[in-house]
Amino acid sequence: MATVELEALTKIYPGGVKAVNAMSLSIEDGEFVVFVGPSGCGKSTALRMVAGLEEISEGVLRIGGNEMTKVHPRQRDIAMVFQNYALYPHLTVRKNIAYPLKLAKVPKAEMQERVQRTAEILQLSEYLDRKPGALSGGQRQRVAMGRAIVREPSVFLMDEPLSNLDAKLRVYMRSEISRIQRELGVTTIYVTHDQVEAMTMGDRVAVLKGGVLQQADEPSVLYREPSNLFVAGFIGSPAMNLFESSISIGDESISVELGQQSIELPLSYLDERPALRAYDRAPLACGIRPDDVYDAALAPPFEQRVHGQVVILEELGSEIVAHLDVGVTRIDSADSASADTEDDFDTGFIGRFAQQSTVGVGDRIEVALDVGAIHFFDPATGKAIRS
Repeated sequence: MATVELEALTKIYPGGVKAVNAMSLSIEDGEFVVFVGPSGCGKSTALRMVAGLEEISEGVLRIGGNEMTKVHPRQRDIAMVFQNYALYPHLTVRKNIAYPLKLAKVPKAEMQERVQRTAEILQLSEYLDRKPGALSGGQRQRVAMGRAIVREPSVFLMDEPLSNLDAKLRVYMRSEISRIQRELGVTTIYVTHDQVEAMTMGDRVAVLKGGVLQQADEPSVLYREPSNLFVAGFIGSPAMNLFESSISIGDESISVELGQQSIELPLSYLDERPALRAYDRAPLACGIRPDDVYDAALAPPFEQRVHGQVVILEELGSEIVAHLDVGVTRIDSADSASADTEDDFDTGFIGRFAQQSTVGVGDRIEVALDVGAIHFFDPATGKAIRS
């Protein structure tokens, strides 16, 4: 087992393009860390630098406390799983899994024992004598994982291993990979563009944008305490409502502007976010998650309320996703979220209503807000306003 340390890791391509820019991150022994971000953010490049498949332009890489910056990939004691499986179609599952041991000239008896043990972990024992063409996509992916596991490496690297699977199988394989990683206790770095995948699998999630690490935290911290506008908009589905606002700090409360409307926050809110005092009557960015926006008819009476019009309803059975016009000026999500987390209807405001809600498209309704869950960001830097 091993720790992985990235110290100002940088990749510069010809022409001066920085695919990864001074990325620093320490990954603990046995930890499962997910790199996530939109296409082109540098997550796969960072993984490939750890693997040794991309030369490190600047910075230092350590695995197990030993510097690996210039070390050949074969000497890094890592195993990598790719999205395209990379199986040999003419070999059986048994021989595919055993292949890296054969190259390493592992004795036959030990090879057989390790292949059998790996197959049991992956629930592939009954398929050992089949060829890849006779397997499902999920089974082929498990064979690809088996070829990595059988080597008993210090670190697993996985580059979008589930992207070729259908939605139902992806959900199943997410839980399988998490189970296997916990059982083996091997340090794992996993790359995906799917933030739901990242949040459900990682002990920690590292969010990248434009080659720069934005925040690396436990999934719940990323969700509750995003460090900037990008993380706030990228993490969460539907994405956080982000809009232009301003505040006025009075003697008894704080008034928060929502378009032509306003809500009140208690002055005690400043105890946790004293830096907010510097923004009195100044422009700022405001955010609230759809989870904290309710149909007022079903919400507690003490919640703050604003008026809005229902533009679109997405009825999902267990809940209703309501796209609302409350008169706010939406912050351009092209800079704060990936395309698959944006409010495609461009209303600027989304709520997650209970299935009991009876609102209809076109209705003018009251919308209740959990004001304790409001986030504020500096409009110039995008950084969260807290202490």
